[in-house]
Amino acid sequence: MFRIPDFHKVEMTFEEAKKTISFNGDLLTGMEQLSDHWDQYATGKLDHLYEDDAHFFEHWESEVNAYNVVYATMQPLFV
Repeated sequence: MFRIPDFHKVEMTFEEAKKTISFNGDLLTGMEQLSDHWDQYATGKLDHLYEDDAHFFEHWESEVNAYNVVYATMQPLFV
C-alpha cells in the first residue's frame, strides 16, 4: 500500500478504484505497473520526473488512492 499524504487522500468506492487502476481492463497489471513506477522513483531512476514525493502523489493522486482501495479490499483473500 502507498502511504499517501492526507492532502492527497481521496475517497472512492471499490468500483471506482477498479476503473481507475485497471490497465486495458487488467486490474493486476495496473497495480503492478504503478507499484513498479513508484519503485523506480524511490530508487532514484525517475528523479528527473518528480521534484519530491509530494509531486509524485500530485501526479498520481487518483491511481495511488485506487491502488490502496483495491489492495485493502482484496487483502483478506490472500491471508
